[in-house]
Amino acid sequence: MYVNRDLWLVRGGVVFLVALGMYAGLAAARPASAATTRPDPRSQTFVTPTPGPDGKIIYIVQEGDVLWTIAALSGKTVEELRALNGLQPNDILRPGMQLLLGLGGPVLPTTPPDTRPTATLVPLTPTPVFGTGELCILLFDDVNGNAVLDEGESPLPGGQISVSELSGTLAGEHTTEDSAHCFADLLNGDYNVSAAPPTNYNPTTTMNVPVRIEPGDFKNIEFGAQASAVLGGGAGGAGSRSVLLGTVGALLLLAAGALGYVAVRYNRRSPVGLR
Repeated sequence: MYVNRDLWLVRGGVVFLVALGMYAGLAAARPASAATTRPDPRSQTFVTPTPGPDGKIIYIVQEGDVLWTIAALSGKTVEELRALNGLQPNDILRPGMQLLLGLGGPVLPTTPPDTRPTATLVPLTPTPVFGTGELCILLFDDVNGNAVLDEGESPLPGGQISVSELSGTLAGEHTTEDSAHCFADLLNGDYNVSAAPPTNYNPTTTMNVPVRIEPGDFKNIEFGAQASAVLGGGAGGAGSRSVLLGTVGALLLLAAGALGYVAVRYNRRSPVGLR
């Protein structure tokens, strides 16, 4: 009886040892990839994508990537990645998918090392031209009053001519003589030229003319004036007309008196008068 009990104990121990050995062998043969622990994201290589031409930062999902590892390596939360890409909690990442990680500046093109810089041509600014010109002014006696210097019409002395800048600064003035007067060495620019006739003369042309002087210019300006007596405004003309009109009036009165005397004598000699 004791022999049978010891035999059963030996057999049971052998079975237990065999089973323990088989379990140890299976555990040793299990591949490491079957482990259920999550990989450490720090042990994975993560290439930071650069912004595209549109500024978007896109990551291409690789084999074995999960959303939480991509979020940890890119510095974002899982919720931020889901919101950027419209993902739901049950969505599964597949290799080749494009995930938007954010927005950045567009990539600027780099110049190849063998490229030579091109010189930029700056348009030349025209240099201002400075110089002087000459302006000659004539005030003439416009006898016929047609505002044109005709042959035989002479310069009119005793008038005033002046040249001034547009700002009002006087560039020169002169009293007219028996010839034209010239203002030399006038700087190029815009001027007003004015004239005033002497006493007892009326202008027949405009007395204020704008003039532009360019470097090297030589210009002539003519102003005309006519004597006031010619226009009927002088005292001598009025006296002559008064004498003429008085003479004509006296002659008319004498003629009227003569006609009256003849009429009276004729009436006295008529038959009616004798009766």
